[in-house]
Amino acid sequence: MHMTEVHVVLVDDEPDVHEITRLALRKFRIYGLPVRLHSAASKEEGIALLNSLTVGRAEFSLASVALIDVVMETDHAGLELCAYIRDVMKNRRIQLYVRTGQPGIAPERSVIDQYEIQGYLAKSEATEDKLYTLVKAGVRQHLYSGLSYTLQHKLHGLIQSASSRDGIAASLRAWQRQVTLGPKGETPSSLSFSSCYIVDDQVVDAFNVWQDEALARQRRDELAALPATPLNEEGDRITMDGRDFLIQIAPTAANAAVQYMLRGTVPSPDWEVALYHAYLRSFAALWKQAS
Repeated sequence: MHMTEVHVVLVDDEPDVHEITRLALRKFRIYGLPVRLHSAASKEEGIALLNSLTVGRAEFSLASVALIDVVMETDHAGLELCAYIRDVMKNRRIQLYVRTGQPGIAPERSVIDQYEIQGYLAKSEATEDKLYTLVKAGVRQHLYSGLSYTLQHKLHGLIQSASSRDGIAASLRAWQRQVTLGPKGETPSSLSFSSCYIVDDQVVDAFNVWQDEALARQRRDELAALPATPLNEEGDRITMDGRDFLIQIAPTAANAAVQYMLRGTVPSPDWEVALYHAYLRSFAALWKQAS
């Protein structure tokens, strides 16, 4: 996990709704991460807020879930905001739940059919248990789909640079800069991780603390000495130690010997390991074929 906290956006013009939601989520944790609630009171405030939470590109957002009131400054302001998120920002991963106190204005089936949202909730149904379920399920789905998309997009860039190993290494460095910068060119405080690629015992790319090659090799050796869990029958394996993991891709006729370390903010769940392993096998094959 790269996050220090989980971001939830609430767009509603009723102050009481913000206070109730804040109280419901105040001690909420997902994968051990606290929830940070961001508030907006209109469509325009919601647009500004969501744009402030982008990282690198408009479709990459720190926000996992948005709870959006339908009726605000107009009868359909919330639905227009949903359309903006999907059609203008091109963000397909943030989980959108619309809430309304006037279901007659925006009937549930009509809204679900016309808008790319994950759920519809009458305000009378917005109990603490219901918010717990929606937010937790939404954050899980956002983190999974977000990492899937990120690694797929990253791999696409590597393929374009795969004519040489120098090109692959340069693509890794460029990607790291792109996805860790906020809208003003800063690294968001909500992102915190270190990573390192070691291929055939050469440090190819490293980020944050492991830019110090001596530290990277030392930590690699420490992790490699611990008991490992097999990832497949070809010899790939993983070692986990708290927030750190080391995935080792075994050398084969198709793959180079790749070691990848990640230090996140909390221990990685199984699905995150599986996504990284699939990506790293493709990376190992690209490196093997490059000159």
